[in-house]
Formats: sequence, structure tokens, C-alpha cells
Amino acid sequence: MDDIVLGMQLMQYGLSGVFLVLILFYGVITLMMKLLPYRAEDDENRQSE
Repeated sequence: MDDIVLGMQLMQYGLSGVFLVLILFYGVITLMMKLLPYRAEDDENRQSE
């Protein structure tokens, strides 16, 4: 019975770590999108050259 409880705890830590990394990754992407916005006019100028 102790092995099952230990396995559940380990699974809880593993899943928590995975979701924490996913949330951090989403936050970093959102922050970078706000800091470095996409500018469509730059692409239009490069294509016409």
C-alpha cells in the first residue's frame, strides 16, 4: 500500500512540474508578444524592394 501512495505522490509532483512549465512558457510568450509587437508595415516595405 505504501508503494501506491508513494507512486501517487510522485505522479502529483511530476504533473505539477509539467503544468508549471507550460504556464511559465505561456507567460514568457505572452510577455514577449507585448514587448516585441509584430509590425506588418516592415514586411510590406521589404517585399517591395
